[in-house]
Amino acid sequence: MSMSRMLSSLVLMLICGTALAAAPSVDAPLPVLSISERGELTLTGDDVSFVPWRSDTNAGTVHVVQYFAATQAASETFKPFTDLLEANFPPGTIHVTTILNLDAAMWGTTPFVIAELKKNKRIHPKASMVVDDKGTGVIEWGLGKEGAALLIMDQKGVVKYFTRQAMSEQEITATLQLMKSNIGG
Repeated sequence: MSMSRMLSSLVLMLICGTALAAAPSVDAPLPVLSISERGELTLTGDDVSFVPWRSDTNAGTVHVVQYFAATQAASETFKPFTDLLEANFPPGTIHVTTILNLDAAMWGTTPFVIAELKKNKRIHPKASMVVDDKGTGVIEWGLGKEGAALLIMDQKGVVKYFTRQAMSEQEITATLQLMKSNIGG
């Protein structure tokens, strides 16, 4: 295949992939994201395994999903908000899922990322921790260059809040209130 045909094919694949992406939008159901390679980290005693994961598995509870690159800098994007969740919501009233885009991690850091994920899973055993080996979420949810998202869904799986960037103090306060108003409703 000639270089120009390869480039044309690549451009066509990118255009089709972008056109098929279903970006989350407020007041609509969250487009289903399915991650089959690696997926959700599960712990049984000290044994660690991964199982396929789907974004529609936590209906019936207010659900917080954060998606970001598996880098230290990206992990700080939503931290001011997520740090407040435990203090504002009793156990069992919300579900938190963290999805790490391993495709965006620096080369050679995978073992460190997985070790950190295991440590966090032990601290927060009820939270879902998911490894996205191929950046599927960036493509499927149309997350763009930064590839980050924080989503809040109500008990029916409808997106009530969506951002791709760090939140201001006012946004954090308003979002916590939004979540509280969706619990039990």
